[in-house]
Amino acid sequence: MSKILAFTNQKGGVGKTTSTANIGAGLARAGHKVMLVDLDPQINLTRGLLTGKADKNVYGALLEDYKAHPYKIGDNLGLLAGSTAISGFEKVKGDELDREYLLKELLEPFRDKFSYILLDCPPALGLITLNAYTCADALYIPLEAQLYATEGVEKVIELVSKVQKRMNPSLQVGGIFFTRYDQRKVLRRDTAEELRAKYPGLVLKTTIRESIALGEAPHLAQDIFTYAPKSAGAADYKALVEEIMAR
Repeated sequence: MSKILAFTNQKGGVGKTTSTANIGAGLARAGHKVMLVDLDPQINLTRGLLTGKADKNVYGALLEDYKAHPYKIGDNLGLLAGSTAISGFEKVKGDELDREYLLKELLEPFRDKFSYILLDCPPALGLITLNAYTCADALYIPLEAQLYATEGVEKVIELVSKVQKRMNPSLQVGGIFFTRYDQRKVLRRDTAEELRAKYPGLVLKTTIRESIALGEAPHLAQDIFTYAPKSAGAADYKALVEEIMAR
C-alpha cells in the first residue's frame, strides 16, 4: 500500500511544485515506484515534466470522462497530468454527495502499484485541496523563511484539524521545510528559529538553498538530478528525500 504525501501551502510561490517534482524524482531514484498528481490549475508540474501533450488528465478522470492515466516520465516515475479546468471542480462537484472523497476513490486502484503518490495541491484551500487532505497520509509544507511565513502554515494546520475530525483521522503533518533558504540572512534565520520553537518536531532539518538550476530544470522538462546532478539543489533535495523516507 502506497503512502500518499500532499505538498501544500496556502501561500503561492514557495517552491511547492518544484519540491513535488524533485522529491518525487529523488524517491524514484532511490528505487521506489512514484506517481505524481498535478492538482494545481497552474499545471506547472505537468508543464515542467511532460514533454508531449496530455490527452488525459486528473480533472477528466475526476469527472469520469475516462480512466485515470499516469504518463511515464522517468524510471519508476509517472505523472497524472493536470488541467487548468480543475479550477472549476468546486462549481461542478460542489453539491455532490461525498464530494470530499472523489480523489480518494480515483487514487485507490493505484495504491498497490506505487510506493509513493505525491500530490501537488493548489494554493487555494478549496474543495480540491480538501480532497487531497482527505486521501493523504501526510502533508508536507514548503515555505520561505520570511515575514508572515507562519500565516500559511497556521491556515493549513487549522484545516488539517478539521479534516482529522470529520474525514481523515489518520492524516498527519509530515513536516515543514524551508525553500530558497539563505543562512546568511538574519530574517531567514530568525523566522526559521521561530517556527522551530512554535512547531517542535515538525520543522525538518534539511533546507533547500536558493539555486538557479532549480528554476532552469523545468524549462527542459527535467528534474534537478537529471539537469544539474552536482548542484546545491540536487544535494539538498537528495538530503530532503532521505529525511522524508526516514520519518
